[in-house]
Amino acid sequence: MHRLTILIVDDDAETQALLQDALLKEEYCVDTAADGKIALDMVARQAPDLVISDINMPGLDGLGLLGELRSRGHDMPVILMTAYGSLKTAVDGIRAGAFDYLSKPFIMDDVRLVVHRALEHTQLSRQNQQLKEQLRDRYRFDNLVGSSPAVVSVYKSIARVAQTDSTVLLEGESGTGKELIARAIHVNSARSTGPFVTVDGGALTETLLESELFGHERGAFTGAVSSKKGLLEKAHLGTCFLDEVADLSPALQGKLLRVIQEKEFRRVGSTMTTTVDVRIIAASKKDLSSLVQAGTFREDLYYRLNVVTIRIPPLRERMEDVPLLAQHFVQIYGSSKPKPVTGMSADAISVLTRYWWPGNVRELEHAIERAVALTPHPIIYPEDLPHAVHTATVQTAAQAQGWVTLEELEREHIVRVLKHHHQDLGRSAAILGIHRKTLLRKLRQYGLANGQRTKYLPPDILSTPVHSEPSHEMSNPRELDLSRL
Repeated sequence: MHRLTILIVDDDAETQALLQDALLKEEYCVDTAADGKIALDMVARQAPDLVISDINMPGLDGLGLLGELRSRGHDMPVILMTAYGSLKTAVDGIRAGAFDYLSKPFIMDDVRLVVHRALEHTQLSRQNQQLKEQLRDRYRFDNLVGSSPAVVSVYKSIARVAQTDSTVLLEGESGTGKELIARAIHVNSARSTGPFVTVDGGALTETLLESELFGHERGAFTGAVSSKKGLLEKAHLGTCFLDEVADLSPALQGKLLRVIQEKEFRRVGSTMTTTVDVRIIAASKKDLSSLVQAGTFREDLYYRLNVVTIRIPPLRERMEDVPLLAQHFVQIYGSSKPKPVTGMSADAISVLTRYWWPGNVRELEHAIERAVALTPHPIIYPEDLPHAVHTATVQTAAQAQGWVTLEELEREHIVRVLKHHHQDLGRSAAILGIHRKTLLRKLRQYGLANGQRTKYLPPDILSTPVHSEPSHEMSNPRELDLSRL
C-alpha cells in the first residue's frame, strides 16, 4: 500500500524534529527541508502528498514557496505555520491558496487533525481526477464504435458542432445512443470541464419535472421544506442534456424557450430571476416537426432547438456495425469474469447480423452482457444469446419498421382462426369462407404443410407439416399442430 509523503519545511531544527517524530508515528513518510529553495528542489525530484511550511524563513519564505509551487503546476495541499498566530498572516496564507495554517506552539492533536484533512482532500481530488479521466476516455469521440457511412456521418457532425456553443437536437429511436452522443459533444467542447446534467422529460409528472428542472423555494408546495437548486442551475457553465423533450407540457415548453432565449428562469415559488450559462442538447424519439404540425409542440421552441439537428440511425440501418459493437461489448463485460470471455464464434456473429434489433444498440449491449454472464466458454456461441435473437432470421425492411404485407396479414388471420377452433380444418375453412382444399393450399403456400418454410419465419415457430391431400383422418383437429405458432 502506498504510504503518503509529507515534506516539512522549517529553518528551526527543533520544529522539524518535533513534527517529524509525531508524523512518523502516524505511519507517514516524512522528509525535511531547511528553506524554501531546498524544498523546491526536493518537490521537483519527487512531489510529496503534503507540504507543511513555516511562513517566516530566510530567503524564500512560506508564502513565496506556496506561490512557486502553484506557478510550477504543483497542486498538493500546503499547510503554513506561524509563531505569531496573527489573523492577518493566516488570512494572507489562505488567500494565497494554503489549505490551512497552524500556530506555534503546536497542539499535536490539532496537527494530526489538520494533516489528516489535508491528505484526505488530496486523495479525494485524485479520485475525482481519475473519475473525470475515465469518463473522458469512455465518452471520447474516437471511442464511439462503428464504421458504417451512416455513423461516420454522425461522427463528422459531432466534431463540427462540438466546436460551437449552438443548441443541438438529437433525433433517434430509443436505444440508439443519444445520451452517448450528447456526452461526446460535451467532452469535446469548450465546456468539457463543466458539469454534464441529464434531465428525462418523460420520467416525471409535470409538477415534479418543473421542480427538478428549475428548482424551488421553501414552501413553494407541500413538501418543499427547503430551497432547492434545479438541474439547470447545476449545469451552469456546462451542458444540460434534455432527453424526451417532446414529452414536455406546453407550460414547460414556454419556460424552456425563455431559458434558451434569455438564459434566465425563475424557481418554482420565487419572484427572483436566476441567470445561467448553459448549453442545451435536446433529444427526441418522436418527430418534432410532426408534433408542431399537430399543434402539440411549440413551433418557436422547435426552431430554437433545431439549430443543429443530428439524426442517429437505428441499428438496422447500419448492420455492418453489429460485429464491431458486439466485440466492443464483449471486451467491456468479458474481462470482468474470472475466466475472461474474449470473443464470439463466427456462427454467433452471423446470428447477430440476422436479427433486426428493435431495441437498437442498447438491446445489443444487454444481449452481449447476458451472453457473457451465462456462457461457460471463453467465446460466445449462438446458444448463449437470448432466445429471440438466436432463433430469428432476416426480416424485410418493411417488417423491421412494423409494416406487414397482405400475405403476412392473411397468414396470421388463418393461424388465429385455426388455433381458436382447435385446428379443425373443416370448421376453420367454413369460417374463413373458403373451400377446405383452398385452406390446405394456403397452408402449403405459407410453409405450414409439406415441410416448406417461408423465407422470413423463424424455424422454431413453424408447425408440424400436414398431408398435401385431404383425407378423413385430417378431420381430427389434433392432426394439424399449430400450438407453437
